[in-house]
This record gives sequence, C-alpha cells and structure tokens, in this order.
Amino acid sequence: MKEVLITLGVLLLVMFGFYWVSNRFPANKEVKQMVSDREIFFEVPENMTSGTEAEIILKAKHESGKIVSFNVNFNYDPAMVKVLNINVNKDIFDKSATSEIDEVFGKVMVTGENLKNRDELVSGEIILATLKVKGLRKGGTMIYSSRKAEVGILDDGKVAEGNFKMPNFKVNFL
Repeated sequence: MKEVLITLGVLLLVMFGFYWVSNRFPANKEVKQMVSDREIFFEVPENMTSGTEAEIILKAKHESGKIVSFNVNFNYDPAMVKVLNINVNKDIFDKSATSEIDEVFGKVMVTGENLKNRDELVSGEIILATLKVKGLRKGGTMIYSSRKAEVGILDDGKVAEGNFKMPNFKVNFL
C-alpha cells in the first residue's frame, strides 16, 4: 500500500509540474497567414443553395508578370456538386482546349493560352474561367487541386513556368 501512495504522490507532483510550466511559459498561439503573390483561387457567391445553378469564378493572382497560359486540374465531390459548364475567359485566352469534366470521379481540367496580343496583358488578379455548377445536396464539400497548376508567365519577353499555389477550397450549399 505504501508503494501505491508513493507512486500516486509522484504522479500528482509530475502533473502539478507540467501544469505550472505550461502556465508559466504559454505557447505562442499567434497564427500567421502567408500571402502568396502567385496563387490560383476560386471566388464563390454567398448563400449558394442546393438545387440551383451558380457561377464560380476561377482566378489567378500574379504581381510581377503577365499570365499567358494555364493548365489547372482540380477534384470535387460528384455526390455534392455537378459541374455543368466551364467557360475560359476569351478576352485574355484566345486558344483553349475543350475543358474536361469527369462527372464519375469528380475531376476537372481547364486550359487556356494567349497567342496573339501578349503586349496588352496586365499583371495582377485576372479571371481564368467561369464554372457553372449546381449543388445537389445541402452541406459542404471541398474543391482541391489534383496536381500542380501549370501557369506560363511572360516576363521580359520570355515565357517561364510560374510556381503557383492552389489552396483547398470549401463550398457550402444551403
């Protein structure tokens, strides 16, 4: 019985020590959000409802160069969302292959390229494509990149591949 009481006393002493150290030296809980100057993201309207069609805009942001081509692949949950149509921004990208939508596995591939008026392009935030979607059920789902986005950047007359990030994106249907 004496050994049990000693073990219990040591355990309480260790717990008190951890409590004292954790309150004396609190963990740094400051969250820093990294802002990237090269990012592909979605712009979604508020209050999308299931059973109705809505437009989601696929955008890219680049601060120093001009985007002349892109190839973006992403996945979604086909039980929650149906992608009806994808329109590449024809004002910027004059050549675009047919966008591929795999409704069974929930995969989308969107491509576009500018071949003619590259001097007129501007840097900053641009619209790559517009997706027409329909929510099938109430709830939330994720849209996530299935592979690294390939983006061509025109910088000083040469086209180079940009290192773009595409964070996961949550879509809610009411």
